[in-house]
Amino acid sequence: MSTRFTPDAADDFREAVHLAGGVEVFAIGDVDRKTVIAVTITCRGQADRVTALIDRPCSGQVVIHNHPSGELTPSAADMRLASMYGDEGIGVVIVDNDLKHSNWVVEPYAKKEVFIDPEEIEVVFEKLLPKAMPDWEPRSAQTEMALKVAEGLNNNQPLLVEAGTGTGKSLAYLIPAALWAKANDGRVIVSTYTRALQGQLLGLDLPLLGKLGLGVEYAVLQGRNNYLCKRRLIMASLDEPTSDEKRALEALAAWDGDSDHGLRSQLPFPIEGDLWERVESDSDLTLGVRCNHYADCYYYQARRNAAAAHILVVNHALALVDLDLRATTGRGILPTPHRFIFDEGHHLEDAATGAASDRLNALAIRRAIGPLLTGKKRPGVLKRLVALNIKNQDFTPTVARAEEELLLLRDLTPQLLSDLAAEVLDPHGGPRRLTSQWEEWASDLHTVRGLAEQLQRTTEALDKVQALLEDVRLPPAKIQLLLDLRRGRHRLLAHADMATRFLKFDPFAEGDPLCRWVEEQRTRRAPSAALNIAPIAVGPTLKRILFIPFPGVTLTSATLTVDKSFAFLKSRIGLEEADEAVFTSPFDHERQALFGVVKGMVQPNEPSFLDQTGQAMVEAIQATNGGAFVLCTSFAAVRHYARYLRANDGYGPVLAQGEAGRTALLNRFRENQRAVLVGTDTYWEGVSVKGEGLRLIIIPRLPFRVPTHPLRIARMEQLQRQGRDPFRAYT
Repeated sequence: MSTRFTPDAADDFREAVHLAGGVEVFAIGDVDRKTVIAVTITCRGQADRVTALIDRPCSGQVVIHNHPSGELTPSAADMRLASMYGDEGIGVVIVDNDLKHSNWVVEPYAKKEVFIDPEEIEVVFEKLLPKAMPDWEPRSAQTEMALKVAEGLNNNQPLLVEAGTGTGKSLAYLIPAALWAKANDGRVIVSTYTRALQGQLLGLDLPLLGKLGLGVEYAVLQGRNNYLCKRRLIMASLDEPTSDEKRALEALAAWDGDSDHGLRSQLPFPIEGDLWERVESDSDLTLGVRCNHYADCYYYQARRNAAAAHILVVNHALALVDLDLRATTGRGILPTPHRFIFDEGHHLEDAATGAASDRLNALAIRRAIGPLLTGKKRPGVLKRLVALNIKNQDFTPTVARAEEELLLLRDLTPQLLSDLAAEVLDPHGGPRRLTSQWEEWASDLHTVRGLAEQLQRTTEALDKVQALLEDVRLPPAKIQLLLDLRRGRHRLLAHADMATRFLKFDPFAEGDPLCRWVEEQRTRRAPSAALNIAPIAVGPTLKRILFIPFPGVTLTSATLTVDKSFAFLKSRIGLEEADEAVFTSPFDHERQALFGVVKGMVQPNEPSFLDQTGQAMVEAIQATNGGAFVLCTSFAAVRHYARYLRANDGYGPVLAQGEAGRTALLNRFRENQRAVLVGTDTYWEGVSVKGEGLRLIIIPRLPFRVPTHPLRIARMEQLQRQGRDPFRAYT
């Protein structure tokens, strides 16, 4: 009999049941024509209990769970579940472990979407907001933008909105998004490019929705490795840390006791990247529901909050990863989205480029190898596995061969990439792109081929170690070794794939979608090379994963148009048709701001540039009595200006990026009217400081993109092949 599951959906559910050991598993299914076409596993139970769903089903979907006994008659608990979900248009399906039989207890039905009445928007802005905010100042452009966003949400159509500084665009899209999501029991994904804007939405704008009595839930979800893992923090503390590491781990443990979200950006102190990597949440290292900290895990708590949210705030990178997964596999990493709003939408092309790009250098390989091999500080994973005395005569020699390959890879990598830099890069010539003009590329890149082959051999050696451990039951305290082995192997496999793809260059092929280049990677020793791959055009991908499956997309920013036209943006992101609106800034910039240029400065490449600009900074900041941002284009400049400013006085504390988390630094700045914050692109946009707190912005050096960057040139050449003028169409 038909179970009304597609083969792929059935296979995914069966695999989840198998991985859970045959106990009860819950999933949410997407339904098309009365058939489950995709499943999202939401929780795996244990022999005596089942955890709560970590996703929220929507009308038209089904909640699926198995009865390990094979008896599909619904229990009393099943009927309560069916009653609860059935009222919301959500179906309930019971299956056996092999998914040979199914019982559709309640059929799903998709509710007809509810439109937002424009009058509801006007009531919020004209009546509710003035009551909730005593200092509220009505802005006609804000209300008009909110009505435009509501129209796009109602009609499920793309919208481009440029809203000048001071329009109040955050509330102009959050309020209609909240009303639409609540009315339709749906979810609107609000995506930002910067975490600074995320912090503003979470700390200032979203809490206001509660004061308005709109009855909506909201949450923020970041990439998994931004969250502290409680279990790994304990393990790192027990893993013979150095004295410096011990102090840092003790500080982390104290912070863990007080933190609500466990986010790295909220740390009140800096932490080395290598140490954070040992305590971060990681999909390759998770124990899931088997972990003793699952109930209070920061990441899974964030997932549960996200599942219950009507408005979910993420960044562009996470949204794009989710969209790509949905297009490829039928399921994503975010709870089911219904509409998207991209704030800081002018960065969408860059974000999509970054999401589809890859980079390989010696540091990446060293980090993948490091935990597997024994170092100066602690024994490696392979040595610890041998110490377990696995009862298999092949195990120890297999591990020994894997160690040999890892050691060879560790020693070869810096040498091969150093040789590559010496052979193909001009010390003063910048990056080198693979093109048909590079006639000797195949022989010049023999070192890359050697690296790819060694990466492949190392991965295969680790595969053999993993294979011998498949049927071994390790003590719970030692399971982490398997996870560490899996992560190392997974990373090396990705590096091997990157090196192989880099070499798949055909100089005679027309329309290669990828740009490949070699550039110098500065190290403490000899110059090294880094390999890079990036898509030349992201428009076709964005059209496939975003604009076709989710047409109700709103893009907004203060800077979306060029010469009052959205044509350039649409051509870059693959958007053909969209409703458009422009709202100018309400500020009178000529009367409310002063723009100054310091004359007589030396060129930025002169040794005295930093000190000369530093002195000009001191005088300007003293004149405003602090309240200043110093926005830099490099971390070296941040460190130099922070030292220079601290050596002088006439203003408050100097806060430098890297000395604490982003959120902590911004909060300190807001709390002290005389503070000075020195930072890079993290603080260039998406930051809101109310009132007189921010009186001066200093930009020592304008951030121009390098015109000779390989990807930029590749994009201009592509336009030329299409018969278009690259200067007019792109530059």
